[in-house]
Amino acid sequence: AQAILAQALKTEGSRARCATPFLKLLPPPPHSLRMLFGRIAAASRAAAVRGAQRAVPLGFPGAQRTASTGAFPKLMSIRYDGLMAKCLIAAIVYYVPQDVVVLAGMFWSWHSTSSSISPKKKQADAEAALEAFKAKKGLDDLKVYKGRSTWHVTL
Repeated sequence: AQAILAQALKTEGSRARCATPFLKLLPPPPHSLRMLFGRIAAASRAAAVRGAQRAVPLGFPGAQRTASTGAFPKLMSIRYDGLMAKCLIAAIVYYVPQDVVVLAGMFWSWHSTSSSISPKKKQADAEAALEAFKAKKGLDDLKVYKGRSTWHVTL
């Protein structure tokens, strides 16, 4: 083993120098692995160049714009078969019918309360009905708002 180690330390070959002599005993990486690392290095250099070209001067030397231009982050992808989508669908299916029942009951209660306080009645002649109301209540000056289909009387 010492002879192999001494042999490895003497031979330099085409391999790069290593910090430990044991790595020299390993065979060189296959051609495809070297090509993969080369492509990764080239892509990182190209990304660095593109990032430097995106810097926009702001009117004086040395200033550059580095903030994001978007108003909010964009989602990269939404998987409709993922956990988040399934949980949202289940929550909608479970809670919406309950909410509809509760809100319908609340609106019906509000409508019946307001109808009992101030019922509306269709009048054939609105002017005559207003004069009859004034005479019945003994009022002289009323403020009348004449809407398209409803009149409102205030004191």
